[in-house]
Amino acid sequence: MTLFTGIFLPVLVMLGNWQLDREQEKLQLQSLYDRRQMDLPVSLAQIDWNMADLSYQKVQISGHFDNQRYFLLDNRVQDGRVGYEVLMPFEAPNGEILIVNRGWIAQGDSRAQLPLLEPISDQISVEGTLYVPLSEPYMLSDLQEANTGTWPQVVQKIDIPEWSNTLGVALRPYTVRLAQDSEGALLAKWQTVNMLPEKHKAYAVQWFTMAAALLLMYLYFGTRNPQQRIKDE
Repeated sequence: MTLFTGIFLPVLVMLGNWQLDREQEKLQLQSLYDRRQMDLPVSLAQIDWNMADLSYQKVQISGHFDNQRYFLLDNRVQDGRVGYEVLMPFEAPNGEILIVNRGWIAQGDSRAQLPLLEPISDQISVEGTLYVPLSEPYMLSDLQEANTGTWPQVVQKIDIPEWSNTLGVALRPYTVRLAQDSEGALLAKWQTVNMLPEKHKAYAVQWFTMAAALLLMYLYFGTRNPQQRIKDE
């Protein structure tokens, strides 16, 4: 019992503290998002791509979409329906190219039937926020959709360096998530964080409760009279 407690008690406490750290991280991200949503959008020329943190920076950019070559980010769910996020190259008049996430679109009747998009041929002005991923996305498998050379391409994750090679152009390092009221937006219901801070706190409480239960069990069985333990056995 001593060995069991000595091994698992620190692990349970560590997991609880880790969830509390995650809660604080999500609260800080939400606070950063709220502050930056009060700022005026900036143009591409005003963005310093070497800044340490561009998360949620509001932008307003003019240019045109590449309606022929774009990516469909697979396994995106909205209101219980499966679909894709549509990520299109967007070229500014000065030649800068970045990937714009237009939002969610429903899957067709089958995976073989990709959704059809109405082309946007004119030069337009769009608004959105820069999306800087917190970490590498969790993948169930390293297998990717086969690159058949046809468009659109179904992908499992956002990979800017790989997409630069595929498109044969230099892309800016982060995508822009369109605002819901922006021209060109589909269903753009973005989540600031993938898990609410309250859930992390609830998980922390669970880990600490398990740690307390383990400690009480150790104290109970460790302080009982040895003769009583033998008798019970």
